[in-house]
Amino acid sequence: MFRGRTGTALALAVGALLLQTAGAPAQGALTATLDASGIIRLSRGGTALAVIELNAHGPDWKHAPQADAAARASDLPAPGGKQFVGALPIPNTNGGALEFTQTVTPIPEGLRLEYDIAAGATMRLNGLQLSILLPVDSYAGQEVVVSRFDAESQIVGLPQEPPTQGFQLWFGEGAKIEIAKGAEGAATVELRAPTDVVIQDLRQWEQSVFEVRFPAIMEEQGREVTQDDRFHLDLTVAFPEPVKLQGP
Repeated sequence: MFRGRTGTALALAVGALLLQTAGAPAQGALTATLDASGIIRLSRGGTALAVIELNAHGPDWKHAPQADAAARASDLPAPGGKQFVGALPIPNTNGGALEFTQTVTPIPEGLRLEYDIAAGATMRLNGLQLSILLPVDSYAGQEVVVSRFDAESQIVGLPQEPPTQGFQLWFGEGAKIEIAKGAEGAATVELRAPTDVVIQDLRQWEQSVFEVRFPAIMEEQGREVTQDDRFHLDLTVAFPEPVKLQGP
């Protein structure tokens, strides 16, 4: 569950990190490559499948991608994995930053991810979220199934062509998200508790990706956060095959 001590706020936001091809592992192997900031790049062979990143929006929706974070990486004890302790600078906040601890732990055929986030000082944010970014070339025409505790599952199509009106494909609460079930790039995201989910097509923003977003803050007018606010997200990302974890 991704929740702040003062609750979860919602509105519409934009922004994502452009996908980059990870370093080529063994042909056909599914690999999760971690970079120095904690970004996770999923690839098979030399083909990028997805990017998972913590990111935020400062005032006026100024994007703060995880690539801008400074972090220290360390190894975790058995069964292994990595921990990142870092700070993500937030634009338009007079030097404000979000402090985060991220752990990435291998599990059978997947990864467990945990994020703990706090404000280093009082600041205003339009957005704070974890994003899973899917390249349009690989996922257009596929479906995302969002399972919910209190309602029927929702099937969200990822369109071949950009929507003519808006870019938000679905918004609501979910507990499990199945991406491209049965296809080569299939993945299942399970959350420790239901949380807000936004599915977006970012092509009108000149980014050829679909975004599955888990927002803690999405507010048009922004929200003030202080050093007393804490945010936590705990989830697993599973695949129909083993995944190799590498770097940094």
